[in-house]
Amino acid sequence: MSERQRRAAGADAPDLPAGAGFLAPLADRARRGDVLVDPQPDPRAPQLPDGEVRRSAVLIHIAGTGLDDAALVLEERGHALRSQPGQFSLPGGGRDATDRDDVHTALREAEEETGLDPAEVLVLGAFAPIPMPWRVQVVTPVLSWSPAAPPLGVQDPIEVERLVWAPLTGPGSLTDPAHRLYGRLTGFGVGPAFDLPRDAFVWGFTAMILEKVLTGLGLDPVPPTAPVREIPPERRR
Repeated sequence: MSERQRRAAGADAPDLPAGAGFLAPLADRARRGDVLVDPQPDPRAPQLPDGEVRRSAVLIHIAGTGLDDAALVLEERGHALRSQPGQFSLPGGGRDATDRDDVHTALREAEEETGLDPAEVLVLGAFAPIPMPWRVQVVTPVLSWSPAAPPLGVQDPIEVERLVWAPLTGPGSLTDPAHRLYGRLTGFGVGPAFDLPRDAFVWGFTAMILEKVLTGLGLDPVPPTAPVREIPPERRR
């Protein structure tokens, strides 16, 4: 067994449940608070102020017991929202004053949006906050796991249009070459994108996180030879 296969099988993760062993490389990094996404510096971006910035958290919830059956949950944002309507994102949102930490924020928001019961998931860790200077905000990705997909459903149709489970591997998955590409917005490249079944087009910040999740598990990133496609109008608002 190669080192990559051994780690994917969870041989280095005696503290993880047997079914979560395949997540060991990513879980180790989350526990350490490593950087998951390091945005390319933009000379036009404003500097984050020294004082308080808005804190948010998103939940990367992966269900399954191996790469062959694992999937993560995405949500299509409500079409009436003022911010990014119709775009696909991870469950999450802004920190409330009563939240204990970023993990609490991610789980609370996921429960409010998808009905996810925090008692039914195992939190594996939280990555370093990702700065978003244009929004004067930092976003913390939180990693969680369950052996099977928990029962989920849209809790507020104003906030969430629908939920989609995106498989990590196999046909119609995040690693299926037929569904991987690079996005372009009004002529400018916007990084990796995933054109998933059921009209689930994922791009931007969420797609960057998804690609880093894949590479963190030893899977391939979107290749440089992937096709380039304009972001659909209904996903760019």
